[in-house]
Amino acid sequence: MSAKSIFTLGLAATGAGLYFVLVSIGVLPIPGGTAALHGPLWIVFCAGLAFLLAGLALLIRMAAGGSAEDGELPPSAPRWMRFAQYLFGLAIFGCFGLIGSWIAFGAGPRHFSMSGFLIGNPGEMFGRTMFGIGAMVIWLCMIAMAVAGARKLLGRDKVQRDKV
Repeated sequence: MSAKSIFTLGLAATGAGLYFVLVSIGVLPIPGGTAALHGPLWIVFCAGLAFLLAGLALLIRMAAGGSAEDGELPPSAPRWMRFAQYLFGLAIFGCFGLIGSWIAFGAGPRHFSMSGFLIGNPGEMFGRTMFGIGAMVIWLCMIAMAVAGARKLLGRDKVQRDKV
């Protein structure tokens, strides 16, 4: 993907995310009114924040001169950019974890459907179980990312590799 494509995708994701964040906090109206909602507004906020931060992370990478191929910031990138990308990644995982956890464990009925090898309605318990497993995987990945990112930011990752 070209740098121009990454930049365009970053702008689009940032704009879409900002729109949903503004809807969730009441600055913009809810399309279709509150009757169109199938969950709480904080879910809309989490989804919007995930898109907003992903877009900003792409824009930071392009501003730093990062490669479109590997997704990494160049070694010359300022420390604040690395820290921002680390925090954005953790927040995105947190948003995904919150959304999946609410679907799995939140109050109220849930309606699931499947296509492919199982067509139809798999049932609420099956859907909640799958989202619960997915949420647990996301939370574990977030913990792993937090540890690995902290080590990288603090320079301990390089020390460990040098010892091997």
